[in-house]
Amino acid sequence: MVGVDHGKSPNWIVTGADRRGCPTDAPADGSDFRRDTVDTAADLERSRGKPFLLADPAHSGEAVRTALFCHAAGFTGRMWRSAVKNLRTPMRAAAIDLRGHGAAPPLAEDAGWGVFADDVLDAARALGPAPLIGVGHSLGATSLLLAEARAPGTFDLLVCFEPILATDDDPAFAEAAARRRAVFESRADALARWSARPPLSHLAPEVLADYVQSGLADQPDGRVRLRCAPAVEAQLFRTAITCPWREALPLVRCPVVVLRGGDSVVVTGESLAAACAGLPAARLVDVPGLDHLGPLVRPGAFAEVLDGVLSQFGDGPAHSSGNAVVSRR
Repeated sequence: MVGVDHGKSPNWIVTGADRRGCPTDAPADGSDFRRDTVDTAADLERSRGKPFLLADPAHSGEAVRTALFCHAAGFTGRMWRSAVKNLRTPMRAAAIDLRGHGAAPPLAEDAGWGVFADDVLDAARALGPAPLIGVGHSLGATSLLLAEARAPGTFDLLVCFEPILATDDDPAFAEAAARRRAVFESRADALARWSARPPLSHLAPEVLADYVQSGLADQPDGRVRLRCAPAVEAQLFRTAITCPWREALPLVRCPVVVLRGGDSVVVTGESLAAACAGLPAARLVDVPGLDHLGPLVRPGAFAEVLDGVLSQFGDGPAHSSGNAVVSRR
């Protein structure tokens, strides 16, 4: 989530996915519903459904598992690097840029929430038939749930940090996103601004640096522009309520660990438990000390929690998951 920090706990999880009006031929100073085409060669590798590796200890001699990491709305797959670096579990870790984010292609004007499930399933197929774990944050967590519902058996385990399961609407999130500055003189200019303004100033420095590197596109005039434009992000918030998660959750048969930040002002434990009641094999975990941006603000703490979860599902290291409070249903 990017955009607003409310001093309250609405009973829904922000962001969404149905984006309208995304012409690919808009001029550089035209509508924000566009994605810039000025990319580096490395960026071009991060196309729809094509995962890129964050860690690959395959030659270390240790048994490793494969995980696909999916980012929150407005962000990029590269921003998972710090959390992955802190994992003790041997992990072949991959990430993707969901459509409309990072270096991925834009969303079609009539695209619905299902396009993110498409992206996840394409990435899962690219990673091969081996057992696969999905780790998602906010929009990315919901994308994993929708994908597994569409193609059961794709994932062996899902770890979902505050998935988007909207039951109400709050225009404040969209309004705050729409006010974001889209163009900067340079990446250094963007970093200076974001480092001084919450909520981005709360991100771990290395995570913010990865956002500066992967969340901005170079322009012909030397400036840089947000890849996920403010108007696009605002539309994601506005359409969160349209996500068909209620129909999808009963179809998710693999184990699901749903994480909630104990300091989150975006969702309450009660509302998350009620929303996840439709999951056949779910466990809810409350993680003290993390808010909705927890994996990005405290990537080391999130990695410790994830290690603890993974240790209960296979041969991961059997160490503590911090102060996580586990609630079994």
